[in-house]
Amino acid sequence: MYAIGIGDNKEEVLKAYEKLKEEGIEVELIDNPKLLVDKLLDGEIDGAVRGSLSSSKVILYLRERIGKFYRASILKNPFTNGIFLLSPVGIDDISEDKNERIKDKIRIIEFASNFLKNYNIKAKVAVLSGGRLGDLGRNKVVDETIYEAEEIVEHFKGNVDIIHNGILIEEYLKDGYNIIIAVDGITGNLIFRCLGLICKIPGYGAVILSDKNVNFIDTSRNANWERYYNAIKFLIGGDFG
Repeated sequence: MYAIGIGDNKEEVLKAYEKLKEEGIEVELIDNPKLLVDKLLDGEIDGAVRGSLSSSKVILYLRERIGKFYRASILKNPFTNGIFLLSPVGIDDISEDKNERIKDKIRIIEFASNFLKNYNIKAKVAVLSGGRLGDLGRNKVVDETIYEAEEIVEHFKGNVDIIHNGILIEEYLKDGYNIIIAVDGITGNLIFRCLGLICKIPGYGAVILSDKNVNFIDTSRNANWERYYNAIKFLIGGDFG
């Protein structure tokens, strides 16, 4: 048994529910954020999708129950037709403190690489910064993002296929990089919304990256029915088809 949270955007959740029902997949609709999380962590259901419930309620309560975690959106690469992970995508996923933020991004890369390894996909990591490398000196904030990205790459040097080439996300995707590390959660959220909700690039929601095995997928309350449907199908079979 699987569950989808239903709050705002009920019509799209119901469309996904009906489609899954047609395929003989048993799904419960839950309108209470705490109940959704409790049923999952207490083993009453096999997996849960946030659906259209409020992120502030579901994610905060999930953190109360399992501790710190990160989120990574799974999206189709429009250039290669493979998948890539985009993280962080939550506004509070990583620290505002520079040193802690770097540690958070390092952990995200480690967790995301292990996630892909489970599906026999070799990690290729691209770290984003706020401008082109030639933009150094033009803007203090951009400079800091460039230095931060270089520090992260240096940490993994020789152990992970990792690159930093500034802000050029389009080049990373063309070259098949499958873990894209955003500057911060706000930037990651904006990238997801532009690609997934405006450009309609197919996706499966955002998986939980943590040292715990939590069969939960975060989804936007503004998503269309296909994202809720894809998320449940992924939970069931881990299929990126």
